[in-house]
Amino acid sequence: MKHGLEIKLLNYFLLITIAAMMIGVEFFFEMNKVGLVSEICNSIDSTATSQPLLNLRNKIVIMFGVLTIVVAIVLMMFIRNITWPLQRMVNAAKKINEGDLSQIIKIKSQDELGQLAIAINDLTRNLQEVAVFTATTSKIIDARINALVVQEGLSATTIDELKSIAMDLETLQEFVALFQTNQSHSVV
Repeated sequence: MKHGLEIKLLNYFLLITIAAMMIGVEFFFEMNKVGLVSEICNSIDSTATSQPLLNLRNKIVIMFGVLTIVVAIVLMMFIRNITWPLQRMVNAAKKINEGDLSQIIKIKSQDELGQLAIAINDLTRNLQEVAVFTATTSKIIDARINALVVQEGLSATTIDELKSIAMDLETLQEFVALFQTNQSHSVV
């Protein structure tokens, strides 16, 4: 299945190719009109004129064939260098969004795609740091709350409130534990 950007690019390049081919076909048929060739030949020596016109027609056919091949090569280069890396970054971003913070995009280029990959890697690294900090901090707070609960002299309301905070911290720890931080690589 083709991706949206890839289909749009294919359409753009096909439109360029069709336009170039239409111009070439129009020129080809115009050059093959019997009236045009005979009119030119009547005004000048017919044998001397007809061969250069046929050569010109053949060169135009070759030119548009080469143009079509060049457009196809440019299209393939564009897809390979733009849409495929973008798709890998989209896939990595989806995995990050699902909680897999282990995604690292290897950067091969320094263009806008490379800068986007760096930004995604930085964002992932920041999320990893937040997840680790949150897990560590919640464990420290949980330990302090447990130490307070066992102290004598606290009211039942305070103890209940501390236990409620401890349960909220456990929920937070479970949530943070959902994020995976093993290193996985995606190449751009």
